[in-house]
Amino acid sequence: MADRIHRPYFDFSEELNFFWTSLILLLFVSMVTVLRYVFLTSLITCWTPAQFALQHNVYTHQECWNQDRVMVDGFDNLMPDHEFRPNSFNDKTFHRWIPIVLVFMMLGFQIPRAFKIMTDLLLGSPTAMVREDIGTDPRTDRAQELADTIKEAGERNRVIRTMIFFLVKILVGLNIIIQMSFVKWYFRDSVQIIGRNNETVVTPVHMFPKTIRCHFEIRQMHNVHDYDVQCKMPVNYLLEQFLYIFWFWLLGVGIYTGLVFITQLASLIIPPFVRLRFRGIIPDKDLSQRGFCFDDALLYLSDIEHSSGLSMAREVAVKLWISPPLVQPGIGAHNPHIVQNPVRQDVLKTL
Repeated sequence: MADRIHRPYFDFSEELNFFWTSLILLLFVSMVTVLRYVFLTSLITCWTPAQFALQHNVYTHQECWNQDRVMVDGFDNLMPDHEFRPNSFNDKTFHRWIPIVLVFMMLGFQIPRAFKIMTDLLLGSPTAMVREDIGTDPRTDRAQELADTIKEAGERNRVIRTMIFFLVKILVGLNIIIQMSFVKWYFRDSVQIIGRNNETVVTPVHMFPKTIRCHFEIRQMHNVHDYDVQCKMPVNYLLEQFLYIFWFWLLGVGIYTGLVFITQLASLIIPPFVRLRFRGIIPDKDLSQRGFCFDDALLYLSDIEHSSGLSMAREVAVKLWISPPLVQPGIGAHNPHIVQNPVRQDVLKTL
C-alpha cells in the first residue's frame, strides 16, 4: 500500500525552502528552548545581592527572564533614581517572543509545499502508475499505459498543471521576499520619543539589549522587599547573530531559487531551451517542430525521468508522440505529432 502513495518530486531549490530552511529554524528554536529550561543562566546572567540564597538566585533569573519591560543601559541617566519604577521602564525586550516568531516563519515556508501537495492530490499524477505496476507488467506495457494516461490527463487538464507549477514557484519567491523584508525591517533598533515635564527626550530602543535592569519583589515573612538588579543578556546576542546570518542565508536561497525558476520557465516554453532540456527524451523530429507553447506533457516526462529513470522517460515520450492521441475529428491530419499509417494499395484491392 505504501508503494502506491505518490510522493511529489521536489527539486533542490524547493528542498532548500521547504526542508533545509525550515530545519535550520526548527533546530535553532529547539536549542533556545532547551537552554531556557535546562541552562537558563547561559541565556541570562544577573548580579544578585550577596545575601541571596540559591533559590533566590534562581527566582531572580526566572523573574528577569519573564519580564517584558526592562530598563536598558543609557536611559537610567535620564531619570532620577527615585523614579526608577516598573511603570517607568522604557524599553521592551523580545527574547521570549522571537522563538515563537521563528516558528511562524518556519510555517511560512511550508505554505507553498502544502499547496503543491494539495494540487497534486486533486489533479492526480499519472506517474504514480509506474510505481503501482512495477513487477507486474512488462516495461513496454507500462510505458504505453502511462503514455495513454498522460494524453487523457492533458485533454482533461490542458495546461493547468504547468500553470500550477509556475504558481508554486511564484509563491516560493514571494515567501522569500516577505521573510527577508520582515527580518531586515522588524528586527532592528529604533528610537522612542518620550514627553516629560514639557520636554521631549529621544532615546534609542534596542531590539537586542545586551544589558538590562529588572525590578522584582521578594516577600520574606510579612515584609516585601523591592530589588533592582542588572543582567547580562547572552540570549539577545545569540538571537541577533542568528538573524543576521539567517538573512544572508535567505538571500542566497532566494538568488538560487530565482535562477532555477528562470531556467525551468525557459526549458518549458522557449523552443531552444526545450530542445536542450529534452534532447534524448523526445524524438528530435518532434522537438524541432515545437514552438512557443505550454504543454503539461513536458512536466509529466520530467517527473517520470526523476522517479523512474531516463530510459522510461524515453519510452513514454516515443509512445506519446508517435501513437495517435485522442483528438477531435478533422484535426489529426494537420497535427505534426501524429504519424499517418499509409495503407498498401494491394491490400485495398484485396478488400
